[in-house]
Amino acid sequence: MLSYGKGFIIFLLIFGLIYQKRLQGKNGNYIFMAAVMAVYLYLVACVTILPIDFTLDLKWRYHESINFVYIHTKPFHDLFAGYAGAKKQIVLNIIMTIPFGFLYTALKKKINLSGVIMATFLLSLTIECFQLLTTIFLLHHRSCDITDLITNVMGGIIGYWCYQSYQSIHRNKKIQS
Repeated sequence: MLSYGKGFIIFLLIFGLIYQKRLQGKNGNYIFMAAVMAVYLYLVACVTILPIDFTLDLKWRYHESINFVYIHTKPFHDLFAGYAGAKKQIVLNIIMTIPFGFLYTALKKKINLSGVIMATFLLSLTIECFQLLTTIFLLHHRSCDITDLITNVMGGIIGYWCYQSYQSIHRNKKIQS
């Protein structure tokens, strides 16, 4: 089983390898933001992917009476069908990626909204594909959902706007000082 602790160690090693050269020569604020982004991404992995059970216990299967679907292709199907928790799931998916939009914009500095949309979409697509693969091959209980992609991108957009607002307020305070 890939537990949270082992996952964190693996994640830090991967982060260190990827960003070792990119962080050289950067100021302390940038390094801090990159570290916050790394911790944030790990926490997203904890909520969406971890723990991963590699035991392949074949006794545990979906009961035949459960109509489990691996991929939900109709946007907001759960909401329109009136499923309990659908609104909560939408709100949580939006909230989950607001920090990504904010931090990604802060780290990239010269990025526009379309760049944040693409980065947030790729993050969300990676999560959804990983959930699909672990469900298919490791008999987990997660499904790939188009609504998650849409709502995660919405969260990234909100994070981008929050950063732009923060920058605008920060610039105005400097001008007034």
